[in-house]
Amino acid sequence: MTQRYILDDLDRQIIGYLTEDGRLSAAEISGRIGTVSERTIRNRIAGLLQAKMIVIGAIPDPVALGRDVQVELIIDVEPGRREEVAIQLAEYDEIGYLAAISGRSALSASLFAEDHNGALSFIEEELGRIEGVARIESAVVLRLYKVFGTRTTALGGADLASKKKG
Repeated sequence: MTQRYILDDLDRQIIGYLTEDGRLSAAEISGRIGTVSERTIRNRIAGLLQAKMIVIGAIPDPVALGRDVQVELIIDVEPGRREEVAIQLAEYDEIGYLAAISGRSALSASLFAEDHNGALSFIEEELGRIEGVARIESAVVLRLYKVFGTRTTALGGADLASKKKG
């Protein structure tokens, strides 16, 4: 039986700093906190990684990679075929996010394409031909305000602190 990792305030602080900048070293995090040694931070990060509480990696910017069009997809799947369809969809580089959802539909996904033609082609020629896909609803993302907990430049420097709900 595996032991559950219990987060404490120090873990939350470390996660907060790594969320802001995943490249921070244990020494930098220790210096920012001020009351904990670099070794302790390094050990905590190792524990969080081992417990799979965090993953540290690079998240590519689709626009920087030439994929200027993002389309949110809601996918209805034939009964009993959710996992089969999800496994196939997860193989596509164009799919940046994929999740099982509750409600009338089975899956939610984000499609990243070079242009609108590329998005249409993917939906019709790839997604539409996967056995088990019953219906696809799509919506083009016009502006992205926040991603992975980080506000984007689309917010234009608005004073969000005063607009936050408490």
